[in-house]
Amino acid sequence: MKYLTRSKVYEKVEPKKDAKKIYIFCEGEETEIRYFKYFQGLSSNIDIIPIPNINGQSDPIKLKENAELLFFGNNLTLAKFKLSSEYKDEVWFAIDTDRWNEGNKILELREYCASKNTNLNPWTVVQSNPCFELWFYYHVYDIKPNANEVANSKGFKNFVNTKIKGGFDSRKMPIELETAIQNSIKNFEVEQNQPKLYSTEAHLLGTKILPFVKTQLDKLKKMMLKQNISKK
Repeated sequence: MKYLTRSKVYEKVEPKKDAKKIYIFCEGEETEIRYFKYFQGLSSNIDIIPIPNINGQSDPIKLKENAELLFFGNNLTLAKFKLSSEYKDEVWFAIDTDRWNEGNKILELREYCASKNTNLNPWTVVQSNPCFELWFYYHVYDIKPNANEVANSKGFKNFVNTKIKGGFDSRKMPIELETAIQNSIKNFEVEQNQPKLYSTEAHLLGTKILPFVKTQLDKLKKMMLKQNISKK
């Protein structure tokens, strides 16, 4: 049985020694999941496994409890996933700031990851302020969102869907992963040990994924460019 499985293959080669699985626990049930699924199958050497919240329970503690159950099980449930030390599988949590910045839920999740983190199997939190949709915004724009425009929108998600013509399309826009990483890093700031407003740590996860899929993303960009030219 092969270590990695893919639903679509652009680069049909056997996994190398740096192949790995990346499990991503997401607050949402649809938006983030669709985004990360774009990268599934782009390379034989990485398997992206986005995991949605369960029954709308999306706070950092619930995500932690879900990870605990899926990787370690309990008296009633067997573990579903097993981390490979040989391939250095990784676990990531993509969380928002706007809903969870009160109390110690974010800190508790970070401390939990620190307790599980090893050189062989890293556990990492990436926090977006205010929410994950900021990461979508940086796929297109290289400056921070205009505070007045955000204030005049019905929530940040609505702002992003308005700012990006037609809204963010997870069927094609993740192709700009490299651009998003650059824009996110350019605008990243920390305040009180967490991302400042309009900053996201999602580039840390993007930087991990990019080396595995860059060749295929570049090929897809060239294909899209040719298609656009032929339509003119």
